[in-house]
Amino acid sequence: MHNLHIERSNVTPEILFIPASQRMEIAGECYPENPLPFFQPLLHTLQQYFEQQRPTRFEAHMQLKYINSASTMGLRALFALLDRAGHQGTDIRVVWAYDAEDDAIEELGMDLVEDYHHVQLERQPLSLA
Repeated sequence: MHNLHIERSNVTPEILFIPASQRMEIAGECYPENPLPFFQPLLHTLQQYFEQQRPTRFEAHMQLKYINSASTMGLRALFALLDRAGHQGTDIRVVWAYDAEDDAIEELGMDLVEDYHHVQLERQPLSLA
């Protein structure tokens, strides 16, 4: 399985998925007009990865500065996929980094894992001033 790198744009975050290290990183702002085409390659690649590799652990590091409500649905699909992998035995950990003064992004991270029992969330407040 190959690495996946989606470059950051003005309206989308950078995504880096490295199968060999069992890790994914998402960083930046996310507010594309139509988020489905943006999230689809990542969701497809991760689905294949979890089905073929069945890793024992997986870490997702996320540092989003802003996300619109339409893109939140893409993140929910991502968290659902991570939860399914966790249900099948992968230890899933999400490191949710956020500006310590941004309550909305902090709460979004907690909301995203609320319905999933196989995703561990580690909140990481940052001082971005």
